[in-house]
Order: sequence, then C-alpha cells, then structure tokens
Amino acid sequence: MESLSDLIRAVSSLPKGDVYIKNIKGRTYYYHQFFEHGKRYSKLLHADQVEPLKEQIAKRKELESRIKALSRFKTTTLTKSAREFSGCVMLRDRAVAKFEKGDLVSLDEKHCPLIIKRTHSLLPFLQYRVIDGSRTNARLLKKALAIQEKDDPIVSLYAYAATINDPYWFRPSHSKLKYADITFDSDAFAEISLKGDMTLFPAKPHSTPELTTSGSFEKGWKREDGHWWLYKTGTKQEIFSELLCVEIAKAMGIPTASYAYQDGYIKTLNFAETAIFEPMVAIAGDDDGYENVFNALEELNPNLLPAYMRLVFFDAVTNNVDRHNENCGIMRDAQSGEILSLAPNFDCNLALISRTPVLASPEKDGLIKMFLSFVRKNEKAKNGLFATALPHLTEEDIERCIFALPAPARLDVPGLAKKVVDRYDYILKELS
Repeated sequence: MESLSDLIRAVSSLPKGDVYIKNIKGRTYYYHQFFEHGKRYSKLLHADQVEPLKEQIAKRKELESRIKALSRFKTTTLTKSAREFSGCVMLRDRAVAKFEKGDLVSLDEKHCPLIIKRTHSLLPFLQYRVIDGSRTNARLLKKALAIQEKDDPIVSLYAYAATINDPYWFRPSHSKLKYADITFDSDAFAEISLKGDMTLFPAKPHSTPELTTSGSFEKGWKREDGHWWLYKTGTKQEIFSELLCVEIAKAMGIPTASYAYQDGYIKTLNFAETAIFEPMVAIAGDDDGYENVFNALEELNPNLLPAYMRLVFFDAVTNNVDRHNENCGIMRDAQSGEILSLAPNFDCNLALISRTPVLASPEKDGLIKMFLSFVRKNEKAKNGLFATALPHLTEEDIERCIFALPAPARLDVPGLAKKVVDRYDYILKELS
C-alpha cells in the first residue's frame, strides 16, 4: 500500500474533470471539462484521445477515494490551558504526570517519561520532542500548518506532543480527548518535511508526526503497509556509510534498526511500534561523555551496561562521531514501564567515510583514543565489553557487508574493509 503522500503525488499528475459528449447537427463531439483556479474549462478532444483520458480520470477518482479513506485529519486547537502548560502527560489513556501552569502536581513514577521523573519538569519533555527549527523544510512545514509560534514547547503541542517513537502525549486540562483521537494516521506532510515539496499536502492543516521529529537532517515519516518508516536525506557518502554501518553492526552482533534504501533516500522502520523508546537524554541529560552515560545506565539498570559498551565499541570501530544522547537510548515496556533493553543502533550517517574519504589509522584516531582511555580507567566498563565473546571480524566479513548493500547505494572505497578490521583488531589488542 502506498503512503498517503505517494497517493497525493499520483493524483496531482492525473487530469481533473470528466469527458462530456455533445451532439451537434448529427455529429458527436467529445469534450474534456474541468475546473481550475475557480474557472471552468472545456477542451475539444480528438477521437483517439477519449479512451486514454477516460482511463486517467477513472484512475484519479479511484485514488481520490483511497486518499479520502486515509485522510482522517485531526486538527489541533491550542487552548488557554495548553498554552499555560496545564494538563496531564498521558501514557495512552493513563495520566502519568499532572501539571498546573508548568508546575508538577502529581507523578506516576513507574509509568511516566524518564525525563519527567529526572527533572520534575514538563518543558524538557516537550523540548526534546519537537522538530528542529533550523531545518529549511521545518520552516516550510510550519508555514503550511499556519504555526507562527517560535517556542519549541508550544510547537510540539500542535501535535499534542505525540511522537511515533512512544505512546506519550499531552492532554490539556478539561480536555476529553482519548489517545485514539490524537494518534497519527496520515503522512500527508511527509513530502514537505523531507523534500520541501509544497504542492503535495491537504489544504486543511492538521496534526502530523513531522512536528515532533527531531534531528538536523531533512526527514519525513511515511506510512507503508501499516508501518511507519522514517525517510532521511543524505549525500552518497552518508547513505553508503549508514547502510554499511547497519551491516557491520549485524556482523558484530549489535542489535540495529531495520534500514532500507529507496529512491535515493535512507528509510528506517519505526523500532518502537510496541514499546517505548526513551532517548538517553532522558536519563543522562545532554552530557554524552562515556562516563556520564555509563554511570546513568548503571544507576538505572546495570544489565544495560554490556550492550552500551558494545555499542560505543562499534562507534569507535566505524568512526561514528555522532552518538549523542538523542541518537541512542533504552526501550521500555509500553504497559508496565519496565526497562527492556538498550535501544537498537540507529542514525550512523556521519560514520565511516561521511566526513573523511579515508578512515584514520587506529593509533592516530581521536575517537579510538577516547574510548580506550575510558575503558582502561573503568574496570566495570571493560568487564561489560567482554561479558560475552566478541566475534572474530575479518576483511572478508566487511566485504560481504559492502556487497549486501543495494547496488545504487554502494560505493567503491579501496581499502575500506582493511581499515575497519584494523581498527577493530587494534582496539581489542590494546585492551587485552
């Protein structure tokens, strides 16, 4: 099934109106009649144009009916209580934190978002679930949705602070809304958010997941066969590096999100369909230093430490310099709130050759030096890294990873496999 944005694009390329027949002095004439910009037009057709045009118009009507079935647009009105931050943070239809004019009144610590549990504040919760206003397409999206506010917390409320990544949202005081009333079922604004395409969105503004999707790269959520996929732009080097990192992560036994290449974009399957994704910023703040994150995870659940150490070891091997606290996190049970696991690896488009044509030699690499320094000083970190045997990685393994990529996304980078394995072996040798 196509996404709503794909259907809208298809409809825009098909003719409007209908074919009408006129009999004049015993002769039959065919006309294409349609409205455009408030005016009615009528064009005479040649006989060989009639049937192809009828087929195109019938196709348009079929697609329009499918669009109508998918387009249950949900508008957002910011009430006074919403603007004053009075209301409840909800886990689906369960109130887990109540606020009055921004002040915390009550808290369900077992089920609430961890960032609220840590800060006892609503604003950080809202600020970390909002579109990056510095993105060009973000500004276009806000224009299309008639949103003039510049404050991030207010902008997020135009989508009830709901995201694709978890079932939390904000319900203003006195509202009778249910979770089913605010969940996203339309991706009609994906084309604006991803491509800046202002021709393919409904005239009626409505709530969209694009408003609560963070990150500095242009991106957009599309719904395909009942699942949400996040499409992201990138250079050839970034796309190659991200997709290759996914394959290398698999070879290293690192859980990773599902990725695919489509039409020049990277797309990632939402890995939080049945669970709650909590970004690391929720428990560790903005400080993404190894020690700070390690200590925060140890306090939260020591069982997460081996997976975290494997993840940052993978970063050092692949030169993934962008593992900040919104590019990793943990998974929680959507019913009980219990900690399930570290979140899978995702968002590695700045790794490998994205910023440098050739990986640095391991002994000269700054990221490797930082990783080794941390592990050498922290016995628990080292124990976590070697809690289970690490796989023996070879150049042949990396070559297989490269050839696993779709041909349009694959680049020929001489010596890359050797560079990756050299980094892998060097780190293990230094720590042994």
